[in-house]
This record gives sequence, C-alpha cells and structure tokens, in this order.
Amino acid sequence: MGVLDPKRWSRSARVVVAGVAPAGVVTLGALLPVQVSTTTAALCYVLAVVVAAATGGLVPGLIASVCSFLALNFFYTPPFHTFAVEQRADLVALAVFIAVSVAVGTMLSRVLEQRVRAERRERDARLLHHLGSRLRSGVPTADVLRSLAVSITEHFDLARCEIISDLAEGPIVAEGRNGPVDGGREEMIPLDAHERNLGRILVVTNGTRPALSTEDRGVIHTLASQIALAIDGMRLGSEAEAARIEAETNRLRAALFSSVTHDLRTPLASIMASVSALLEQRSPLQVDQRQELLETIDQEAGRLNRVIGNLMDLSRMRAGAITPSKAPTAVDELIEGVVARTGYLLRDHDFRLMLRENLPEISLDLGQIDQALTNVLENAARFTPRGRPITVAAARWHDGVQIRIADRGPGVPREDRERVFEPFVRGEGSTGTGLGLAIARAIVEAHGGTIRLTDEPGGGTAVVIELPGVAG
Repeated sequence: MGVLDPKRWSRSARVVVAGVAPAGVVTLGALLPVQVSTTTAALCYVLAVVVAAATGGLVPGLIASVCSFLALNFFYTPPFHTFAVEQRADLVALAVFIAVSVAVGTMLSRVLEQRVRAERRERDARLLHHLGSRLRSGVPTADVLRSLAVSITEHFDLARCEIISDLAEGPIVAEGRNGPVDGGREEMIPLDAHERNLGRILVVTNGTRPALSTEDRGVIHTLASQIALAIDGMRLGSEAEAARIEAETNRLRAALFSSVTHDLRTPLASIMASVSALLEQRSPLQVDQRQELLETIDQEAGRLNRVIGNLMDLSRMRAGAITPSKAPTAVDELIEGVVARTGYLLRDHDFRLMLRENLPEISLDLGQIDQALTNVLENAARFTPRGRPITVAAARWHDGVQIRIADRGPGVPREDRERVFEPFVRGEGSTGTGLGLAIARAIVEAHGGTIRLTDEPGGGTAVVIELPGVAG
C-alpha cells in the first residue's frame, strides 16, 4: 500500500471542509427549539450550496449539494431522523432540491471560474503590455529582465524565477514572497528567436501550490518569445551601431588624414622655403627681403598653430570638455585685436570694420572667442575672391552683442547651412580642414550663444554670432 502525500491529503481535506461546512452550519438550526419548515430549510441549504460553490468551486459545491440533500431528508422531511420518505410529494421535492442545488452550484462555480479566467487573462495582458513597453523604452536590458523576473514570480506565485541571457552578466534571479519551498517543480522555458537560442527562463513552483497550468505555460512561453525577439533585436542593433561607428570612425580618420596632410604641408613648405632662403649664404638678401621672409615664417607658423589648435579643440569638443573661463571683456577691443592679428589674411580684400558705440561688456573666455572669430575670418578670406569686400560688424543685441562677419563669396545653399558646422565638412573648392566652423560653433554654444549662416544682400554669406551679456 502506498504512502499518502501529506500535501495532497491536506488539499483534499480543505476541499471536503469547504463543501461540508456550509451545510453543517445550516443543519445546526435543527438543534434549535424553534420549528423550521421544510421549505425554509431547503432555501437555507440552497444558500449553503451557493456559499460552498462561491468559496471553493465546483467540487465543494457538489459536496454541499449532497450533504444538504441528506440533511434535508434526515432532519426536515417526515419521518424525521430517518432517510425514509413517506409521501411521494416529499420525494419529488427532494429530487427537485438536489437537481436545483446541483444546477445552482455548477452554474455559479462556472461563472466564477470564467470570471477568474477573465481576470487572469487581463493580468496576463497587462504583464505582456508592461514587458513590451519596458523593452521599447530604452531601459537597460538587465533592468528589464530583472523587472520581468519579479513580475513573473509575483504573477504566478512562484518560489523562484531565473532568467539567463547573453545580454546580461550572470543570471537574473527573483525569489517569491515565501521563499523556496521543498517539493517545488522546476520548468525550463527556452528563449529562442529565429532558430537561435538566446538564453532560458527557469521557473520553480511553490511546493504548496499546484504545478503550472497549460494556460500559465502558454503565457510564459509568450513572454519568452517576446524577450527573445527583443534580445535578438538589441543584439542586431548593437552590431549595426558598432558597424556604423566603425564606418564613421574610418570616414573621419580618412577625412582627417586628407585635410590635415594638406593644411600642415602647405605652411610647412612655406616655412622651410623661407628658412632655406635665409640660410643661403651665396645669395645675400636685402633688409626688406629678409623682413618679408620672416613675416612669411611668422604668418605660416601662426597658421600651423591654428590648425593644431583646431585639432586639439576637436578632441575636447568630442569629449564635451570645452568649458570657458569667463571674465567681463570689451568686445570692440577683442574684435580689433583679432583683425590686427589676421590682417595678412585680409590684405587682398576690401575689408570694412563697423563697430557700434557703447557696446556692452560681455562675459566670455577671451582666448576661445578669439579663436572662434579667427576661424570665421579665415573662412571668409578663403572663399572671397580678391578685391571683394569682407565686413565685420558688431552691435548691441538685447543685453549682449551680435557680431556679423559677411563676405561676397559664392554663398552656401540653404540645405547645407547646418551641415557646414559639422567636422570635416568643407565648402566646394576649399582646401581647409573643415574644422573652423565646427570649432567656432562649439565655442559659441559653450558661452550660451548662437551661431548661424544667413544670406548677404548682393550675394555671399554672413556668419552671425550672438553672445549673451555679463548676466548670461
């Protein structure tokens, strides 16, 4: 003879008690000194069947129906305290009672069961929706899986849920409220997408509850399919992003090599030629010739220094490390200094400087704004044909200053006016590095200002820089 499972026996006992107890409570009325009619007792027993079916389900409802039938016959149908029936009408009444009580108990338990299933499906749908929302929200995968493991554990009243995925470092584990209980069953659900295994979900049922139902397994399998597809999508997205970054890095590397090679070689060639001429002893130079060669060396060295400075600023810009050290500065003096230092770039053009009076002091990093203006001026000189005008104007703008550097070059199409502020983007026919405007924008925006391109009446382009005042 086999040994009874205590847990199974305990569940069976609870079912029997749920069916017998309501009928037993009604039967206690037979011990009262008050006489109760058979009809009243029958209605009370029907109520007991309803209570049993509502609290325990179909089986307790059927048990309550049988117990109520026997008690109604034994205590309230003559002859009393026997199971015999004297009159045919009483026999018919008892038959009707058992039929009605069984029908009521069955229908009520089914209605309640359907209600429970509907509520369960609604919770399952909410869980699936929650998972989908989390997967699309950009939350880190490990956090999504951790939240899902907790939700599955609570939703299915599990002892433990463990999710193992290629995109998570180590297993994601969630324990049930009561912790692991001996006797629980383990079930493994694979995470498969496009015939590729991406991990698994291990669920451990609590030893005090039944194993997962077919419906529960279906919900978990649906969750597993969604997780697997999301993980596969994240993996493909990561690979695509890595390929894009690699392609962009290669493009920038090629652009940097192409641009910098020319921009470094040209001033170096001029410096080397001037130095060679100065060192040549067989051809003595006049004083003015020596002065001209020295000025060439100075100018080309400055140009070389700006190229290197732009490259260094590019690395700081990409690292987000352009942080100005601001101090109140007279803008008119700053602009006049930049123009004086870059005069050799502007000597072949009709240069015009227009500074309004009473320009306010603004809070800025003198070195950085100097470099931004120099980059813009050098850009204007490069694109403006000889003899054409280049204008630098400054006026009050709200509590700050607006600086406008206009040229009469070929202009920039509207669709390209934002793109020219990107690194290594050069205008047609340009031999520069394509970093000047990109560095200028980074510096201006670090000061809380704006820089943009606009049309210049009569042709050409104007670079408009707006910087906030001392309060900014």
